[in-house]
Amino acid sequence: MSRTESSTGTADRMSVSLPDLPAPTSVNLGLLSSSLAFHVRKAQLALQRRGLRNISAMHVGPAEFGALVLCEQNPGMAQFQIAAALDIDKASVVAIIDRLEELGWLLRRRSNHDRRRYGLYLTAEGARQAQVLRTQAEEAESFAHDIFSPDELNQLLGLLARLG
Repeated sequence: MSRTESSTGTADRMSVSLPDLPAPTSVNLGLLSSSLAFHVRKAQLALQRRGLRNISAMHVGPAEFGALVLCEQNPGMAQFQIAAALDIDKASVVAIIDRLEELGWLLRRRSNHDRRRYGLYLTAEGARQAQVLRTQAEEAESFAHDIFSPDELNQLLGLLARLG
């Protein structure tokens, strides 16, 4: 073992004398202050802290919630349409739809027009859960109504939609 390694095998830190500087009273974000990715991520984390990570006792996440809402608003929607609307891969959609089907919230029905295609429909329990989850999501996002005016919120949503 060399002189610079301790008994645990890690290098000892050399003691360096630095001037005792006061801790900064504010943090300079540098490039981060103008980074869209940084601010979008911070907004996402703020929403997650307020409850959108798992918005139900069933641990339904944003992707499952999104699929449920899409099926509620578009009865008979196909899985590939959900993938496109949520911007997720087809394999992930299959897992999401399987989970919602296992929960008894969603049914796959073969199309009468195209026997290769299945339409997705909410069950009565799925419709009830969609309402419960919608209420929870609205509560989680309600802080935005305190921060932004209705016009500002609509503008923000429009700007974010242009990114996607």
